[in-house]
Amino acid sequence: MYEQVIVLVGLALLLVLCLFFASVRQLVLTVYAWGLRLALLALLGAAAYLWFHPEYMPTEVSDTLTQSPWLRALLPKPGTQNFAIGVAALVVLVLLPWLVVLDICRKSAGKDQRLQRVRSTEPAATEPVLLSPATQRGPSLALRRIDGRAAAATMAEAGARKPSRAVNRLEQ
Repeated sequence: MYEQVIVLVGLALLLVLCLFFASVRQLVLTVYAWGLRLALLALLGAAAYLWFHPEYMPTEVSDTLTQSPWLRALLPKPGTQNFAIGVAALVVLVLLPWLVVLDICRKSAGKDQRLQRVRSTEPAATEPVLLSPATQRGPSLALRRIDGRAAAATMAEAGARKPSRAVNRLEQ
């Protein structure tokens, strides 16, 4: 009887965690990031312990890792002090980018949540701004086509009126 209730409560909890809410996303990412971070720290602690006591290394770990030829060439000899540290370093190096991805996603989920909070507290515009039609604005300038000679003459005249900074420096 209790087993069915526990299973249904677990199913309901998983349903809530799968929903697309910003706070739920941030909670899930935070829990997974902390879980991975603590697992990596525990692995490094176990490697430090096995460095002092290499005889406690499980034989299954040594056998599995030495079956792969590229791992055998990469890692120190099984049973030595450096073997556990080499295995732990290899696992941490593989999982460390996932920890960074989880941290970045968690921070961006928090930013989304803060932006939604800021948007909800902003006062709404009370009156829309009405723009007047172009006919009520008054007379407008007539557009005329400017040919290349007139434009060049205008630019030369503007350049002659405005003293150049380089010329002023040379005169001093």
